[in-house]
Formats: sequence, structure tokens, C-alpha cells
Amino acid sequence: MFFKKLVGKEPKSSRGSSSSTPPISSPSMSPVGSPIQKSKYDNIETTQEELDNIDFGKDTDSTVPPEDKKNLWKKVKGLVGKDPMSLVSLPVYFFEPITVLQSQCEPLRFVELIEKACTLNDPIERLIYITAFNVAVFSSYIRTAKPFNPLLGETFEYIPKDGSYKIFGEQVSHHPPIGVVYTTAGEFSLQQESWITTKFWGNSLDVFSHGQNHLKLHKSGDHYTWRVPSSICHNIILGRMWIEHHGDLTIVNEATGDKAVINFQKAGWFEGGQKKISGSIVDGQGRMRCQVSGKWNQHVKIRQLDQNGIKSKEFIVWEAKPEPKEVLNKWNHGPFIQSLNEMTPEHESILPPTDSRVRMDRRYLEREDNKMANKEKNRIEENEREKRKEREAKGIEWRPNYFTKRADKQFGYRWDFTGDYWSEREKRIETVVSKKEAQRQPFNIRAIPTYKEDPPIISTHRNTISKQDSKNQQHQVSREGSLEDKMTNTSISTDNQGHIVTTTRTTTTTVLQDSHDAKLEGFEDNGDHHVIRFSSPAQGQSSR
Repeated sequence: MFFKKLVGKEPKSSRGSSSSTPPISSPSMSPVGSPIQKSKYDNIETTQEELDNIDFGKDTDSTVPPEDKKNLWKKVKGLVGKDPMSLVSLPVYFFEPITVLQSQCEPLRFVELIEKACTLNDPIERLIYITAFNVAVFSSYIRTAKPFNPLLGETFEYIPKDGSYKIFGEQVSHHPPIGVVYTTAGEFSLQQESWITTKFWGNSLDVFSHGQNHLKLHKSGDHYTWRVPSSICHNIILGRMWIEHHGDLTIVNEATGDKAVINFQKAGWFEGGQKKISGSIVDGQGRMRCQVSGKWNQHVKIRQLDQNGIKSKEFIVWEAKPEPKEVLNKWNHGPFIQSLNEMTPEHESILPPTDSRVRMDRRYLEREDNKMANKEKNRIEENEREKRKEREAKGIEWRPNYFTKRADKQFGYRWDFTGDYWSEREKRIETVVSKKEAQRQPFNIRAIPTYKEDPPIISTHRNTISKQDSKNQQHQVSREGSLEDKMTNTSISTDNQGHIVTTTRTTTTTVLQDSHDAKLEGFEDNGDHHVIRFSSPAQGQSSR
């Protein structure tokens, strides 16, 4: 497990009790601006050079952490009270072969809860399912291996096999590390912001989430916002390690004023009370409409109330389903997580080099080649440091490629997705298809994930003609006073075996002209031929 690997078992916590955790306050970089309470551990000085030179074992290429951790502890104890996740470069045996951008797609495992909400007419019922979606997400947050930190400008795209939605994410900031992921679907749009800081306490690690999340349902106009509660990883050194989420999850429907407040209860000294949730849903007038209870890893129970506050109905809105165990999967990745890394040769051919799937350190780790993964990770990190130094020397400020940040009176700021990525993706597909067609090489377009609401892939080629070839000449004078323009449209599709099928249609446009002022006199269409008549020399065109 990641945190146990970091500090080992030998040393005792410098804080005495193995279960104690300091009071949690908002980090100094929180959007709400609450300063963090300083502790005596904030005075421990650890230079970046010392952190860069931490020895994580004689054999960092091993698939397991080093056995002797006493010397390691002497060095990492300087991280007590600090944020180790943003300070230390770790060997790959601490990681799982996905990036943080990819892990931001995990909530879509439960997309059916959002889709159900989109079908309901009552705003309170819609909020019930959006609340269940937000609680269900935490049932995935039990793995302790660390995802790779995305590089600045790194991207990730994901379209499920049924094509019901499409996701795009970009790492928009390195310090602090912020990734934004935008999901497009027919009935909703979802924007998630990952902004995580941590504090290391010797035998526990606090994890704070500051990112904003926005969900819009197109039909109803609902706009839900929320932030994720904090988490603690307990017993890093002594005892059995376990994770709890704690604090309030507040989901607000900005369109109606309806609100859900769900408390993730702390377990205290014993684990028996862990994972419990309780809360309520109130309408825009402040009346309690539902009581919520359950466990974030098992189920969410709803008790609906009538106008007088009397129970009218009780039901389980969400219940966890065990994921099937996958063969040869040491990271406990279920089918959905594994699908984030799936990539056919056709799909890889149209991905940009910034996509998380094609990161070689991640791919080597996926193959369990830790030696090459560490080598590639070090190369990538050194390259990123050099790029950052070069930007700083030139005074260049990094700007994201596909998201723009703007001030917002209500939320402080917002990220706007430009949508350019998907249009660029279409152009990459057209380029690859045209190249394969020209080379007469087989290419299975079906192997490229496609969003069902996007238009089909079409390649349009305009004939290139020489003056010597009258049959293929693009602009051909057919008779005095007229001009013909031939346009060839080629559509690319696939047969039942996935092979390319090309359908070509040629449309001829004839423009008739004389010497008088321009005036449209007529238009004829016989299916494959257009005739446009002007009263003076002019150029006209039409496509079909």
C-alpha cells in the first residue's frame, strides 16, 4: 500500500499515538481563503535538495518497496506537517498505472444515476439521484496506490463503448496541481476540478480537496455545484491502514435553491462507525423534504417526507455492486478502470502525444517493467523541470490549450472548455483515414471510440485537375458564356467486418453568364446537376 510503503513500519510516530490526527483546517491555498493553523511541525526545515536526494531503497526498480526503512524514515520525517505529494519524486512502485486525469473519470462509473435524474420532473427527486451519485463515487476511493501526476498540458480523452458520453481532461496548472475534466452527454454536462493538497503527520495523512464541480441538466436547467469532503489515511506506520472520508458534502441546485447536506461521519477511535453518512435534502424554501442515511461504500437510503414533515416513502436509491475480480491485475482495477487504458492501434494513431495513455512511464508500469518505468519517469520529470526553467527565464506564463479561466462573482472563478479538442480530433481522424485510403491499407474506423451524437466520419476530397485533361478538369468551359464546377464528395463508412467502404458522388454546377449587371435569373436541379443562371458574368457554386 502506498502510504505504508512511504514510511515503513519500524519507527514510531513522532506524535505518540498511532491514531491521533491534528485538527484539520482549510489549507492556505483554499479558494475560500481560510488560513491553515500552524503547528510545531511547520518549523521543520527540509530543503528541496534534500527531498530530491531521498533514497527510496537500493533498488528503486524493484516491484516492491525496500525492506530497510530506518534510514528512509530519518529523511522523510522532515515532511511531517508538510505536503509530501507535491514535494517528493517517488519511485514507481508507489504508483498504479493511471494518471490523476484518468482517475477523474471514475465517477462516470455511476453515470446511470445522473441519467435517471434527467428523466424526472420533480426537482427534489432529481436532487435525490444527484446526491446518490456523489456518495457512490466514494466507493471507488479505497485504493491506496498513487496515480501519476499529470504533466503540465497533459490531456486525456475517453468515450465508452456505447458512445453515450465523451470526456476530455487537461492538466491546467502544475503548482498547485490542477486538472479539469469536462464530460459532454446528450442530457447533461459535467465539469470536475481536481485540486488536492495533503499534510503528513507521521502515522496519518490528511487529504484536502478544493476543486469546484459543476453539473448541468439540459432539459430542466438544473445547475448543481459541490466540493468533495476531506479524507484521512490512518495507521500508516502502526496497525492496519484504513481510509475514511469526513466532513460535509453540500450539493446546491443553483437554479432552484434546493440543497442536500450529507455528513460523512468520522470513525473516532474505532473503525466500527466508519463509512456512515447522514443528512437531509431541503427545498428552496428551507423545508426538509428527505432524510438521507447509509454507508458511502454500500448504499444510500432515502426517507421522503410530505409537506407536513411526515414520512411518505422510504427506499434504497443506490446500492454498491461488487466489481468482478480481474485476472492478473495487481492494482485491483475493475473493468471500468481498465477501460481507461484500453487503446487499439487505430485509436492510438489519432491520439495526440499529450494523452495519458501514451505516457511511457505509465505504460512500462502497466507491463510491470519497473526499471524502464523509473528511467522514463525520471527523464520526463527532468524534461519538465527544464521547460519550466526556460519559461521562467523568458517570462512566459503557461496558458492551458483547451480551457480558459475567468473570474466569476458567484463562484470566484470558472473554467470554460473551448471545445477545440474535439474538432482537432476530427481533423486527425480525417488525415489518418485519407492517408490509409491513399496507401490502400486496411483501417478499421470502428476501432476508434465514437460519441453517438457526433456526426459520422466523412472525408470530402475536391478533384485536382490539370488543363490538359478535359475529362477531369475542375473548372471547364463547356460552351461560351458558361462555367462548370465539379465537386466530388467521398463518404467513408465500414461494412460488417469493419473494412472501409468508400461511396463517391460527383455534383456538377453550371453557371450561365452574360455581359449585363449581376442578377439571379434561375436555378435548376435535376439530382446530380445544378444550373444557376445570372444576367452578368459571375461565379456561382453549389454542393450537394
